[in-house]
Amino acid sequence: MTKWHRLVLAGLLTTALLLLTACAATAPQIAAPEPTAPAASEAPEATPEPTPTTAPEPTPFSFAWMSDTQEYAANRSDIFSGMMQWITDSQAEYHTILTIHTGDMIRGSYKDYQWDNMKAAFSLLPKDMRILTVGGNHDLESFWDQYTPYLEHRPDTDLDKSGFFDKDGYARYTTFEAGGVKFLIFSISYGYEREAESWINETCQKYADHFAILCFHSYLDPGGYSSVGRYLLNSVVGANPNIHMVLCGHEPGTAYLPVEFDDNKDGVMDRTVFQMMFNLQHEKDGGGGYLRILRFDPKQDTIEVITYSPYLDQFGCEQNFGDGFGESKLLEHAGLQAYEQ
Repeated sequence: MTKWHRLVLAGLLTTALLLLTACAATAPQIAAPEPTAPAASEAPEATPEPTPTTAPEPTPFSFAWMSDTQEYAANRSDIFSGMMQWITDSQAEYHTILTIHTGDMIRGSYKDYQWDNMKAAFSLLPKDMRILTVGGNHDLESFWDQYTPYLEHRPDTDLDKSGFFDKDGYARYTTFEAGGVKFLIFSISYGYEREAESWINETCQKYADHFAILCFHSYLDPGGYSSVGRYLLNSVVGANPNIHMVLCGHEPGTAYLPVEFDDNKDGVMDRTVFQMMFNLQHEKDGGGGYLRILRFDPKQDTIEVITYSPYLDQFGCEQNFGDGFGESKLLEHAGLQAYEQ
């Protein structure tokens, strides 16, 4: 190759190199894509606060109570049955959940027909009705030593032996809840009151958060206390702050003897115990078919005592009741609210 040719070739190469450099300098710069921010997710909808549910007001409820029906069982079974049928018929009106009988259901414990009349009457109660009876002296006495048909014939429900004082349950207790209130109710048969004293105290302490009711056959009389009542007033009733009511029969007539206790010894009375006796067996027709409805109202903290005879279809009684209750008596500051769940 001649020198001229080499010069020409070098020029061409230089020109080509310059052109390539110029193209590279003027080529549009492609920017790298900027990172894309993640799309903002929608905030989850807030869970609405539940609307507070207003607790229903406690519904007033009732216990039916009678005592000393021995003349009905012996001679006027129609009156006895009519009383029980009325409890059933009026259950929805009074919301009656328990029937209490404080002894002497029959007059002669050896008379089978009287037990039959008693059982026929109690069989008219609603199937879901709680029943608690007390063995009265007429229910327990007999001509045979250590024998009584009371245990065989009593119509009681909830005969759970864990609530028995003795092996046969002459003294026993039951617990349940009604209207948000916890109850402890004792049945102490005639002649077992003093013997069961320590057991009652221990049970009340065990169930200190229950509204306690003592059901005896003998406790009051029209002039004050029976010998048993005087014995138990301070050693049992006064010793247990959760006892608020005592029910009994046995002595003829009616009586109301409320008593107050200063449980914490601060000089201020803390508790009223409503003590009541109801026994009209010596009145016309063996008592005129009168019974009582104990209507508990936790909201108002009251117990209304209603007296009614289905046989006479009459509220209140023409006889001069010793307790002066008439058609109804409202017992205030009952202490129910302290035992609400």
